[in-house]
Amino acid sequence: MKKIPLIIGTLLLTISAMAQHRESHNFLDRLLWDDRMLNIMLDTRVDLQADLNSSDLENLTFHGQTIKLWIVGEVVPGVRYRVRQRLNKPQTLQREGYSTATDQAWIALDAGKHFTFTIGKQSVQFGTFEYDYNPADIYQPTMTFDDLDAYKTGLDIAYKVAKQTFHLQFVNSDATQFANYEYRNKAMAALLLWEGDLFNSLLKTRWGVGSFQHSKKKFYNWLTLGTQLNLGHFTTELDYYLGPRNMDYGSVVGVSDLGSRYVRDQSLALNFKYNFGKWRPFLKGTWNQRHDKDFGSNAYESLGIQAVVEFYPFTNQYTKDLRFHAAYAYGNTDFQGEFNNLSSKDTHMILVGTRWLFKAK
Repeated sequence: MKKIPLIIGTLLLTISAMAQHRESHNFLDRLLWDDRMLNIMLDTRVDLQADLNSSDLENLTFHGQTIKLWIVGEVVPGVRYRVRQRLNKPQTLQREGYSTATDQAWIALDAGKHFTFTIGKQSVQFGTFEYDYNPADIYQPTMTFDDLDAYKTGLDIAYKVAKQTFHLQFVNSDATQFANYEYRNKAMAALLLWEGDLFNSLLKTRWGVGSFQHSKKKFYNWLTLGTQLNLGHFTTELDYYLGPRNMDYGSVVGVSDLGSRYVRDQSLALNFKYNFGKWRPFLKGTWNQRHDKDFGSNAYESLGIQAVVEFYPFTNQYTKDLRFHAAYAYGNTDFQGEFNNLSSKDTHMILVGTRWLFKAK
């Protein structure tokens, strides 16, 4: 009789172990075969690029713009994750605990129909549509976009109602362009973003404000506005950036020991796009101004125009994101203030290349 409890206990432990094994096996099967739970993608772009300063050829080279590994999925309904790792960037460890090569590593949790909480390393919630594009889809960016520290660790709270999404985000503000070196381990940033969808997507917005802590009592406040108009296959976007930061722009003005300067940057971009299906051309104009607040004058202004044609030859679900592209961009920089003795500079960029985003699993 004493053996009966022992036998029953052994049976229960065996059944439990079998159930756990079966549950683990089912989880592994889902992970391997359920596309909603696990997607692995490879993302790269390669160009043959020529850069000319006035009539002088400065660069002519094949250039790998980016190589990224994406791992994304939904574990259960309402619980999503994303990891995006750059394979061509140094794996330098940051204070946040992530590598500088890790663009994103977050988990998003839906709380009911209206709220989503995103925790981990994520995109800083600046406004504008240019900022929202994958960098592989940007050919010649505005000055401000090109320099922004776009990925930080923190918490984003999104509220969705009537096709509108409002973000309140808190992230680290330890980027050298924002934080004082002595205060960088304590600096934080707060951002608000309105992702609007109006008149059945005729008009969309990405309007944002952000405050980045520089020191105990000093904050750098930013305004980023993006407005998109959609008329059938035609889309136009107007983007604007305005805000202060610390930047070393010595390479632009030819001063090797300029050092970090307190500047106020502005950028404006106007983008016209048309979708013919496989062919997708666009025309984009940019204006940039850097005001050196230490000098009390503008350092320079620049104007740019670019024409791009993208070609997507395939419609198969596995190759639909493979594209070929050709671009020409012209830029003019006019030096002012302390640097008005410098001659204005004209630059030309020509590139042809390919970009692909392939699903490996």
